[in-house]
Amino acid sequence: MIQINLNMKFKFLLILILLILTSKVYSAESDVHFGVDLGYGFADIGAEETAQTIANLSGSTVTYTYDKATFAGRIYMDYDIGNNLFAEVGYLQSGSLDAKYTLSGVTATESYVVKGVDLSLGFKDTESGLFFKGGMHSSEIDGSATITISGTTYAANADASGTGYLIGAGMDFDAGGYTSRTGYTYYANMGGESTADVGFLYFGFRF
Repeated sequence: MIQINLNMKFKFLLILILLILTSKVYSAESDVHFGVDLGYGFADIGAEETAQTIANLSGSTVTYTYDKATFAGRIYMDYDIGNNLFAEVGYLQSGSLDAKYTLSGVTATESYVVKGVDLSLGFKDTESGLFFKGGMHSSEIDGSATITISGTTYAANADASGTGYLIGAGMDFDAGGYTSRTGYTYYANMGGESTADVGFLYFGFRF
């Protein structure tokens, strides 16, 4: 049996899109658009589990607060390639998802920022503006943590990188001479981590 890992799949998708664009992007039937999407990225950073682990290890009650979502933005370029199909490449950047844990005499924090490049192929109904897409991403998670004990703060950093898949849907609609867009994209395995999934809910503009 031949096994294909995510990195090989990502490279295969990139090559496929480049081949399509090479044959179509300069033809009379093709069209190129640029866009920007702004919204919120939703993710579970596991704060409840972390708080329980700290409580079990310390034998103390732990209080905690955490973010469920953060601001995120994405810029992209897409190509109409005929028969209601399009190819899209984009760059996603999130704000910081933070959590804070407090127990007797000790405060700990953790924060995560996600960024990455995505590639997808999609289908759009030109009459309604509805579109659906699927593809893959190459992404990074930048993480940092601090712990303060008796006024002294210690810091640590960690990151992860890898590939995963994405699926999304949305709608393009006319907004007084330009195209607006609203939609949702689910990014699985951000940074190559099986438990790091991000939902991106957005409103944007397509030029």
